[in-house]
Amino acid sequence: MENSTEQTRRWLKGIPYEVAFWRSYYSSRKRRKRLFEWSLYGKPCSIDNFDIQTFVRSLTADAGEPLILDVGCALSYMFGNIFDGREVKIDYIDPLAVFYNRILDDFSIDRPRIRFGMIEQLSASYAPDSADFIHIRNALDHCADPMTGILQALTVAKIGGIVYLNHHRDEAVREAYRGFHQYNITEEAGKLVIWNRHTRIDVAEALKNFAEVECSVTKDDFIVAVIRKTGPVSRSLCSPESTAVSAMDILQATVSHFHSFPASASYQLSRLVTTAGHRTMRLIPFSWVKAIKRLLKWV
Repeated sequence: MENSTEQTRRWLKGIPYEVAFWRSYYSSRKRRKRLFEWSLYGKPCSIDNFDIQTFVRSLTADAGEPLILDVGCALSYMFGNIFDGREVKIDYIDPLAVFYNRILDDFSIDRPRIRFGMIEQLSASYAPDSADFIHIRNALDHCADPMTGILQALTVAKIGGIVYLNHHRDEAVREAYRGFHQYNITEEAGKLVIWNRHTRIDVAEALKNFAEVECSVTKDDFIVAVIRKTGPVSRSLCSPESTAVSAMDILQATVSHFHSFPASASYQLSRLVTTAGHRTMRLIPFSWVKAIKRLLKWV
């Protein structure tokens, strides 16, 4: 299994691809309009296989405004912010916030700005037992360590709070382990499983002492997991000390990576290639893009 430095360096290599993807999307007015029609910002919140409106309504009135996080949100705004006819503040969080906010500014987009945060260090940004609902859509499989991300999210969630996952099945396989796509999320006999070429984890078994996991599959074959926190997360699995050490490890690995001339040159080359690649792909019919991806899967 990879160590944290290897995971971080691999994750860093995926940044140019992700930033180029969103910049190419927002640079096209036609595609941007289609994205905003598809997104749920400014609309009633509705998610697959879970009645979030009823859940938010059930929160005690004297608790004040619910704390709802959309972690690894990127720029899709796929999480609605209207509950019982009123707007509720959502914290949009992503480790690439600085890049995404720059895209929003460059194209004068009227959407909430993104707050910097990494799911693997979420408890450094939010107090334990503070969040009512944590939404993670097509993001957990992009992070450097998905299980650490789940543990961090559960640490931040209140007892009875929900960590909600919604992901493409086996995205890393589908994307041929390119860019951020290094982990697969799937369902096997009703169980949530995270796996790649190095590891395989039965999530419910790993969390059984402090959370319940309900895993289901949508009609479009997305994997949904509703993880309800039932007790405190053991400090041996997630603690302020371990979070601080992890953050320092990531910082050290990042500094070391970009101090290397070959790594820095490779990163800048990747920026150029992915930017040109995404802009070219936007000119190609989507059916062709899917065919190309299937071809690349075997290269």
